[in-house]
Amino acid sequence: MTSSVRTIVGLALTALQGANAFFRINCATVQSGRIDPLVNPGTLAAHSHTILGGSNIGVNATYQSLLDSDCSSCEVQADKSAYWSPTLYYEYPNGSFIETAHGGGVVYYLGRGPGQNDTVPFPPGFMVLSGDKAARSYDNATFTYGTADYPGRPVADRISFACLDGLYQPEQPYMYKTDCQDGMRAQVHFQSCWNGKDLYKPDNSHVAYQSRIDDGICPPTHPVQIPHIFLEINYQVNDIPEKTPDGRFVFSQGDPTGYGFHADFQNGWEMDIQTYAVKNCLNTVDFGQISACPPLQAVDTSAYGVNCPQRPRPIDEPVDGLLAKLPGCITITPGPAAAPAASMTCPKDVIPSRIIATKDTTATPTQSVAPGQTFGSEYQIYLGCFNDTAGQTRALNAYSEANYVNMTVENCMGVCHDRGYRLSGVEYAQECHCGNVLNPTAVGGQLGCNWNCGRTMVESLGYRQNCGGYSLIDLYNNTDPAFVANGSETANGGLPVPYTPLAPFADNYVGCYTDLDPRTLNSNNTQSDDMSVEVCAAFCAGGPGYRYYGVEYGSQCYCGNAFASVAQLLNTTSSPTNDSACSIRCAGSNPELCGGANALSIYNVTDFVVPAPKPFVGKYRSQGCLSDPPNNIGRSLTGPSTDSPNMTNELCIKYCLGQEMHYAAIEYITQCFCGNAVNSAGGAQTLSCPVSNLMTCPGNKEELCGGPNLMNLFYSSTL
Repeated sequence: MTSSVRTIVGLALTALQGANAFFRINCATVQSGRIDPLVNPGTLAAHSHTILGGSNIGVNATYQSLLDSDCSSCEVQADKSAYWSPTLYYEYPNGSFIETAHGGGVVYYLGRGPGQNDTVPFPPGFMVLSGDKAARSYDNATFTYGTADYPGRPVADRISFACLDGLYQPEQPYMYKTDCQDGMRAQVHFQSCWNGKDLYKPDNSHVAYQSRIDDGICPPTHPVQIPHIFLEINYQVNDIPEKTPDGRFVFSQGDPTGYGFHADFQNGWEMDIQTYAVKNCLNTVDFGQISACPPLQAVDTSAYGVNCPQRPRPIDEPVDGLLAKLPGCITITPGPAAAPAASMTCPKDVIPSRIIATKDTTATPTQSVAPGQTFGSEYQIYLGCFNDTAGQTRALNAYSEANYVNMTVENCMGVCHDRGYRLSGVEYAQECHCGNVLNPTAVGGQLGCNWNCGRTMVESLGYRQNCGGYSLIDLYNNTDPAFVANGSETANGGLPVPYTPLAPFADNYVGCYTDLDPRTLNSNNTQSDDMSVEVCAAFCAGGPGYRYYGVEYGSQCYCGNAFASVAQLLNTTSSPTNDSACSIRCAGSNPELCGGANALSIYNVTDFVVPAPKPFVGKYRSQGCLSDPPNNIGRSLTGPSTDSPNMTNELCIKYCLGQEMHYAAIEYITQCFCGNAVNSAGGAQTLSCPVSNLMTCPGNKEELCGGPNLMNLFYSSTL
């Protein structure tokens, strides 16, 4: 048993395990503060929010003002919608607060249920809120609409949290663990059923959840199916300065539990692109890839956080840094009773913070030309977008400098011209590279050179320019016949570095797989600046041992005994191809490939012994597997329990025998439970063991020690 609240929220992961039909959009933060144009239009919100999306978000935001935004902090620039959720703070023992950092969020658009092919796009002006800011405990009494064929489930399952610390753990509807090396992820499912007439109602009665929240049918009162939005926010809970065991995390509405997490959506999509995407990309098996949806790909950029940085705050009060109190008039309420309205409301004698008048922006044009055309002068020819640093080799490596506030294409051309270099290249919004020789590792025709040049971002020039991208460089050639290219190729960079050939794959190479959410291999992971295929193999061979190991993004290693259901084996005709997805050299071994962005190079352990449930241990015989009771109704075995980092079947049975218990069960690798009867009345059920869902014992990798919400069960009639 991992918590007093059982894993009723396996929903958050299973929602995506069976959902290959979706597209996924990454977003950065664009605004923060007491802004909520749904609940508090035109005035101060009760608590602070962190906002993703259109740059014109504010207290008076409308569909049109969002659509007119200069930019979106989401990667698909046609999506200028706003997505917001309460700000998470850390409260120190002395009562002060500090904002918990997060890198933005991920928005999933999914087509689910028997009516998914009839899904309609969000209309202009549509708005919705999911969650209850006042909740401080799990509501197991309020259910979605359901039928015998499509039963309902608790509405509270719309909220879940995941602790990302290298080991898979069941998700829960509250902040069950806040010591997470890779962050704590808050997750919310939005309503997918609409009454077809109201764009917004303050009580959100214009929408309803599908019967299974992320799947199922819509109620007759809300027959119109709209895209299912699933929002993830990953908080860096282990990056709090001077974090202590006596501190706690609190959401901005005074919620230290997480049950009151919620999120809002205000539509700001360009309707023609959203309509196409909903019709043609929402219900296809493309594993969430934007590249598989042409209209989305055409307006996709990896520079969403750079080209659309956080806007100046329109509320004159601090919401980040070290704070003496939570923004607003918030009283922290731990529950379990719902937080009263008074705990989030300012008394009439409190002077409200000033709302600063801001001017909505409109889109700024970006200067661009096609390869072969002139730019900046009649002699400067744009060569195109090229990859840079392939095999750790620069496309131009004779001279380089970086200056964000001054960088433009013309600035870099001038720098290279004055130093005697014919070729100039701009990259990463701020870098200028020069040379007279282009390294053979540089290949043109790339996509992604859409990071706006620094100076065009910090000054009001009336236009923007593109300055390459991440490991991508925009190259220009000075064709002036009078120019003398006398720049040294040995100073500040040396001669072109020879290309390192790729080493052949080992015989146990399985292939290049997509790595989305959930992780393709999710049993264990590590990261190292010295990563290689061999380093990863050694890591995964330690502890209980795993059947597969995979390397990703040059420095990451993942282990597991089975692939997630959403994992896709890439090949030469897939999108992306295996060669383009798994293309990053290993940080610790340049000749080897270590996957790519969201792509795993996977190997199998050829001598791996596939564990099987033991038929008996002494006089205790296997009874198959035992599932936990649903809906938090007690334990499966109600006797003594223990846990051990070196758990084995024998260790657990020995413990239960010593406690004079007839039943012994091992769950989730380290947990041992005993009893003299199975809690069948509570809903615990025996079943045949699904080996793919079981995990190897840390004390003996040839044995199985249960899994999440699943026990290996043994019984002896005599003691």
